[in-house]
Amino acid sequence: MPAPGKRVYRAIRLFLAVSLLGWVCSSPSLGEDGAAVGTVSKLSGSVMLERHGYTSMVALSAKVLLNDRFTTSESSSIAITLLGGSELDVGHSSSIKIDQHLVPSGSAGRSTIIRLLNGKLHSIVPYAQSQRSSFIVRTANAICGVRDTEFDTAYVEGKPCPGFPECKRYTDVGVIKGVVEVRSATNPKALPVRVAEGYETTVPCEIPPSSPSPLGATELEAPGYH
Repeated sequence: MPAPGKRVYRAIRLFLAVSLLGWVCSSPSLGEDGAAVGTVSKLSGSVMLERHGYTSMVALSAKVLLNDRFTTSESSSIAITLLGGSELDVGHSSSIKIDQHLVPSGSAGRSTIIRLLNGKLHSIVPYAQSQRSSFIVRTANAICGVRDTEFDTAYVEGKPCPGFPECKRYTDVGVIKGVVEVRSATNPKALPVRVAEGYETTVPCEIPPSSPSPLGATELEAPGYH
């Protein structure tokens, strides 16, 4: 039987080990999700990161975790490369949140949901072998679903929507490559539209998406768009 002194020493070691484990699990650099879903591949200016209640500046090549929120200023931008090859280019005065990104092995298919809180997001989505793969960009009033494409999404609040001056929040979607299905996130009765390469659509407030028009018909491609 161990001496009393040894038993106390072992109890102290056990207490310290458990305390250290608890501190690591609560650390903001790991969080509940832990595993990285991508990396910061490009960085211009100062970009803010919100992670598990903590705010910090973003560094180039930093790991990106699930539920991370990135916010750019008027003079900054950031590019994120997700596992599986999808690319996110976040423009100035914009904010996104990584809601979901699953890259399972085998034929299960990738599943990604990016929330565009405001501003402009350029997405490049590589071809996925599985028909069950999905890549979705959500705004407050629109849902954009794709599989293999390149497209721009812009969400605006507090500015009258062209053609709908009473509406002061809207989503523009412009397709550079492939096809994007766009539907209202707030009007379940509204029919979705399929936007082909070289076309764009607008979702004003709770109004159904507009019929696709040639790319460049709205402000989406204008320099400094916000």
